[in-house]
Amino acid sequence: MEPALAMASAVKSKRASRGRQKIRIKKIENPERRAVTFSKRRKGLFVMAAELCAYTGAHAAVIVFSPSGRPYACSYPSVDEVLRRFLVGQFREGAGLERMQELVQMRALLLGEGDERAAEAHRGAELEELQRGVEEMEKLRRLVLAKADVVG
Repeated sequence: MEPALAMASAVKSKRASRGRQKIRIKKIENPERRAVTFSKRRKGLFVMAAELCAYTGAHAAVIVFSPSGRPYACSYPSVDEVLRRFLVGQFREGAGLERMQELVQMRALLLGEGDERAAEAHRGAELEELQRGVEEMEKLRRLVLAKADVVG
């Protein structure tokens, strides 16, 4: 083997850096670095969601809360539309769309907003079922409030 060729292969086999290394996933302790990392990764996540929608025609919504509790959202076509489709799909898979209407009526009764006919229809409902309905409506309320914070 020629000396020049041997030297070139020796240089090629030596790496200048250690290459891409696996990092441990753990919470960043420094609050300033954590805030910068959150901001950069949030933007990256939103870009990935936008690309998914653009490439595939999918509808997506990403809602992220910062460590301080501030909500951020990115969606296509809109957060409202994606959440509505998701929630309606949840009810259809479960007890059906009629169940959603029932829950709205039960919530109105519990808050004293219902009329007497609706109250008569649900007087025999079990307390557990009413509580589940209230919890489901509370989830909806929180989603709407989060969206209002993002928009406002």
